[in-house]
Amino acid sequence: MKNILIIFCICAFVILSGNAVIQAEEIALPNLESGKVVLTWSELKTMLDELESLKRAIAEQKQPEAKEQPPVEFNVLDAQLRGTAQGATMRFDAEFSVQILKSGWTTFQLLPAQVGIESVRVTPNDAAPTLSPLANAATPAPSHVAQLVRGDKSYDVIAQGPAQFTLAVVFYAPIQVDNLTYSFELTPPPAVMNSLSVEIPEKAVNLLKMSPTGQVTQADSGTTFRTVLSKNDTLALSWQIEKETGIARKSSADALTLVTVEKTALSMSSMIALNNLPSLEQVELHLPKDVDILNVSSADIERWTTEQTDAAQVIKLTGQIDGRKTVNLTVAYRAQLPSLPAKAAVPVAQIKGVELVSGFVGVEVVGNLDVTSAEQNKFMIPAKNLPKALLQSASSPLLYGYEFHEAAFHAQLDVKSFQEIQTVVANIDLMECVTHRTLEGKSITRARYFIRNNDRQFLTVALPEKSRLLQAFSDGEPVKPATTEGGAMLIPMKKSAMRGEELRSFSIEIGYVTDVDKLSLKGELLNELPGADVPISHLRWTLFLPENYEYMRFEGPVKQVTELAAAPTDALNVKPMIDIPLQGKQFLFEKYLLVDETPYVRGKYGQHLGDDIFLSVHAQPVDIYKPYQEDETLQKAPSSSYRNQQVVPNMK
Repeated sequence: MKNILIIFCICAFVILSGNAVIQAEEIALPNLESGKVVLTWSELKTMLDELESLKRAIAEQKQPEAKEQPPVEFNVLDAQLRGTAQGATMRFDAEFSVQILKSGWTTFQLLPAQVGIESVRVTPNDAAPTLSPLANAATPAPSHVAQLVRGDKSYDVIAQGPAQFTLAVVFYAPIQVDNLTYSFELTPPPAVMNSLSVEIPEKAVNLLKMSPTGQVTQADSGTTFRTVLSKNDTLALSWQIEKETGIARKSSADALTLVTVEKTALSMSSMIALNNLPSLEQVELHLPKDVDILNVSSADIERWTTEQTDAAQVIKLTGQIDGRKTVNLTVAYRAQLPSLPAKAAVPVAQIKGVELVSGFVGVEVVGNLDVTSAEQNKFMIPAKNLPKALLQSASSPLLYGYEFHEAAFHAQLDVKSFQEIQTVVANIDLMECVTHRTLEGKSITRARYFIRNNDRQFLTVALPEKSRLLQAFSDGEPVKPATTEGGAMLIPMKKSAMRGEELRSFSIEIGYVTDVDKLSLKGELLNELPGADVPISHLRWTLFLPENYEYMRFEGPVKQVTELAAAPTDALNVKPMIDIPLQGKQFLFEKYLLVDETPYVRGKYGQHLGDDIFLSVHAQPVDIYKPYQEDETLQKAPSSSYRNQQVVPNMK
């Protein structure tokens, strides 16, 4: 019993000491036939917890440490693709340098499924080459496993890593042929760098499309295209092969010349296409000595120069060209006209150094000119038969057309000038007026003009008789008008700014006072507005007359209305600079289009003496509240707040 207690004390000491490492030694216990151990519950529980902790520590020590996996499973370091066009297929010899980074098996896509595989060769970096035509006949190296298998959408590489090897593949891809145009597309493998070359073993190859761009080398043996593709690029090529027919191609020039007849000069723009040229240096463009050469533009030439000879100006071209391609250039030049009327020869450039010359000439007229052909010659054709490119380049309808198929072309025009008619260069879009008339014989008017002006310096305004100007503004800025010998005012005008393709209006505002007849018990009244030398598209006039009078029989060039038509938004947003009293009875007048006309209104009036008595030119009284009609003599004043601003009648 004593020995058993000693053993349990030793175990408890080891457990409670926190030693997590258990020695691989067995403790010898004595053979006892019988005995017992007495522990308290807390001692037993502590011993059991420590035993569980020791079991977990031992299990963790037995587990191996997990190795860190690479972030990617594989990497195609480099891809070299060398293609050769063979009829309707492209044969590629390709080499791929592949590195498998993770342990175990890995698979990835290498080539699209539409290609045809001829052979596959796998070369491990640490073993001799191993031939593997296809996956089902693969013979992997002893230290490496790599195969190329065909899936539903692609050819896939299956390899066991970690390893590094080179994959050599010979495959074929289809070429699309449509009307002697060859097209080829290829999606590259997922390599860090794809170096690609395509050889077309044909003469006279004309590459139409190269995407992405690359280096092109042409030789007698064929044309080679080289480029570098990323994994996101798709190779797209198209080309044509010009077959030798045994017929010698002649150098030619096609010219489209637009002649613009102006009042002082002829302006020419000649679009020239040069074909089958061995070199640019053999071509010369001859122009008359009296023309001004403005420019020679072309993306196919390096520079151009001019030389003077006894008979002409000569334009010479310099640059490296491909004789199988068309050289396009545009020549702009100008010939001055003498005083009109005049006869003018059409100066078309003579193209020398080519075997065939043809062209078209179109004539357009700008301005008020009378242009006729001075002679009927063999070159004239209807203008509608000219090429579409020439018709589209003209800004005006073409008047005459010519066609020639030889180097020597000549045509002459008769140019006359028509007398020009003076046109309107300014217009008043809106004239907005407010007039206040007093019992004491004064009339105060504010007139605002919203004008579009292109060329006029002044706006001429004629005020009514016995009027004097108070203020004048142009776009909110004070101005000082001048006067003519006849007494009219000259108000400076600015030129309208452009708003899109239209002129933008600006405002001119004037205020003036006029001496008028005082109102008596009854009589006639006359109110006038200023006259202007610029057409007025729309007039809106608000007239305030004294209270305690009835007014009737308004007449004049303006029409009385119950509501004014809407004004342009630009005009409504402009705040007036001159304040006018808004007192009395309000009357509205309007008119569209006033030309050389002075607006005025004339009417009758009678003083109102009571609720049922007023003085009038009529024998019978008229209901003052009856609305205005064509045959009625009175009009009811509009209901408004002007009653509290009544002007007291002058009873003297």
